[in-house]
Order: sequence, then structure tokens, then C-alpha cells
Amino acid sequence: MWLMAAVVLCLWVANSHYLGLFSDKAGLVLGFGRLAALAGTMGVLGQLLVMSRASWLVKLPGTPLPVKWHHRAGLVIPLALLAHPPLVVWHYSLQGGQGFMAQYLAVLRWDYVLAAACGEVLLIAAVLCALPCCRARIGYPAWQRLHLLTYAGLALTIGHQLALGGDLSVPKYYFASAWYMMLAFTGLNALWFRLLKPVYFVRP
Repeated sequence: MWLMAAVVLCLWVANSHYLGLFSDKAGLVLGFGRLAALAGTMGVLGQLLVMSRASWLVKLPGTPLPVKWHHRAGLVIPLALLAHPPLVVWHYSLQGGQGFMAQYLAVLRWDYVLAAACGEVLLIAAVLCALPCCRARIGYPAWQRLHLLTYAGLALTIGHQLALGGDLSVPKYYFASAWYMMLAFTGLNALWFRLLKPVYFVRP
């Protein structure tokens, strides 16, 4: 997972430099807004890998580490996801000279952005439900079902990534290729180890 994060960070730097995002204040704000989105999504993908209980993951050295990472990252991911929208809105507000709230409402009307906002709410709700104070009140079975909100939340955000993700639309295809491979890798692991294998290939 750290290797994946390092690859994404390097590609983000290269893409941001290619797009000239480091040349002025508005560009820097957008660059860090994109980085927040990438960090939050990378964290969610890592969470989904841990939740998939993939057999290859269990066999890795230091088996308890993924579980500890799962708990700690769950507290950090919302910060990244919450930072992304205001940074992006701030960029377009600086660029167009429009007030922040007016720009925020305008961005919400863009393709797939409202769905992404709903997805963010679901992801943060899943994290809040995992906090010890909440989990103790709702009980383990209900908490486990609510944790599935992570899948729905991530699914709702993919549309705006594909339609509006500046890093994915750069003519240089390296970033988009790496990103799509990570999405596919995580999705296939979750599908196989959480659904298909337990239901169809494990005898009771």
C-alpha cells in the first residue's frame, strides 16, 4: 500500500508540474485539493483491501499490521476527504472572482458532483460508526452492516473522478493507467474474497 501511495504521489507531482499548478496561488490550491482527494481515495482503497480479508494479505509478514492500519487510517481519511471540496471550490473562486458559497453551489451542479458529495457523507458516516463510542451503542452486527456504506460511498465518487478528475485527463496516460489499475485491483479483491469465494467456493 505504501508503494502504491508513493507511485501516486510521484505521478501527482509530475502531473501538477505538467499542468503548471505550482505557478500561482490558485494553482497551488487546486494541486493540494487534488492531493487531498487522492490521499483520501487511496486510504479508502486500502481500507477496502483490508476489509476484503484477501488470503494473500493475511500471509504478509506482520499480519496484525493491516488491522492496526485499518483503525488508524479510518481516523485520517475523513480529514483528507473533507479538505478536498473546499480547496477545489476555493481554486475556482480565486480563478473566477466569485464568492466562495456561490462557487460552491455552482460546483455542486457539475456532473456527478452531487453524487460524490453523497458518497463522501456515506464514507464519513462509516468512519463515525466505527468509533468505539458509537460502535458500543449500535452493537457489532449493526456496525458491520453500516460498514458496508464504504462500498456505496466509494461507488458514488467514481463518476466525478472519471468525468472531472484533472489528473486522469492529462494527455500523459501514466497516472490514469496506474489509477485505473488500483481501482480494478481493489474491486476484484473485494468481489472475490468478500462475495464470490465465500458464497460459491467455500463449503459449509
